[in-house]
Amino acid sequence: MSDGGARGPVERGARAAASALDWLGGIALVAMLVHVNADVLGRYLFNAPLPMTTEVVSYYYMVAVVFLPLAAVEWRDGHISVELLTQLMGPRARMALLVPTAVIAAGYFALLCWRTLLIAIDKYQVGEFVTGVMALDIWPTRFMVPAGCGLIALVILLRLHALSRPH
Repeated sequence: MSDGGARGPVERGARAAASALDWLGGIALVAMLVHVNADVLGRYLFNAPLPMTTEVVSYYYMVAVVFLPLAAVEWRDGHISVELLTQLMGPRARMALLVPTAVIAAGYFALLCWRTLLIAIDKYQVGEFVTGVMALDIWPTRFMVPAGCGLIALVILLRLHALSRPH
């Protein structure tokens, strides 16, 4: 889907939010790389691994790397797609397939946003944490999932709307 360029305040806001979350996801990726390498070096060179590495990687970095960049990848049309049959279709048939697919995808991500937001609020209220060598609050990461899912739902709808505009 072509995005048609940002034209209104909602599109500009969605692009800015997607870009910010994309950067945060990238920072989390680099932090995970540094953290895991420091843990490996500490473990094998000094027999002193970093405590809680597995927990921090699992509950913070991985969640951020997966969910925060979703909308930015959608803006770039970067998600994996298989075009075996659609490449054989004409433009009208592709559009007839694209519209319901986009609506279903946006609905799915909106539902996922809503349900995971309810879970995040519940985990915040109970102060969810994991214990290892020490206690690690993990409730903050629960909000990354609805942030990523809600924003991709909006981006899918904005890109779909852009297709309906005259070019």
